Amino acid sequence: MKNLANLKKRYESICQDYIDVFCEKQGLEFDGWIADEIGGMASFVSDYFFTISDIVFDINNDIPVGVILNWQDDSVSIDSEFQINFRSYSKGLRYADL
Repeated sequence: MKNLANLKKRYESICQDYIDVFCEKQGLEFDGWIADEIGGMASFVSDYFFTISDIVFDINNDIPVGVILNWQDDSVSIDSEFQINFRSYSKGLRYADL
């Protein structure tokens, strides 16, 4: 087996790099990983929570600043039996469309 410890260290470093870029872009302060699971759900001081996959999607696809924040705000404030994932939201789907 290849050097697993090195692979883990690289993964954790890449996750942190994405968090750093995301925080700078969104004006957020990183609070930590939920349950200390690096690469899982990230917590931010202003009460935002995002998965690393949504953060990576936001950065890699150059989604406009604030869209991911609006998505979470809409998701928690709307009383709906359906949830909109971030990818669909970033492409224009809104709860009023459901």
